[in-house]
Amino acid sequence: MYTYIYKGQTHSDFSITYMQQLGMDAEQIEAVNNQRNHDLKAVKEKVRKECSRRIARNWNEVGQINAALGVYSTEETESCRQCIEAHRAACNTLLSNPELLDINYTKDEHWPS
Repeated sequence: MYTYIYKGQTHSDFSITYMQQLGMDAEQIEAVNNQRNHDLKAVKEKVRKECSRRIARNWNEVGQINAALGVYSTEETESCRQCIEAHRAACNTLLSNPELLDINYTKDEHWPS
């Protein structure tokens, strides 16, 4: 679980109201949220790279280009398209999850087989 420490205590509630109740001032709240946003941005980039890695495991760059150019059969081209779409959908689901910082996005359960 993604957390922050304030006055020696660990917290996981990032709502402004909660942080104000703890006694945090606006600068402290902003610092906590800036760090969380920074970490979230970094994780989102890692999720996108994981998606690309998984697509490439099934269809490398040359294969994707060949499918797009019509070098492969209609069935193979459709297989490539479906693979990419399924992985992108899984990626978008992860990226939109508010708990992303707590998810192990590298687990197979989050991706199409």
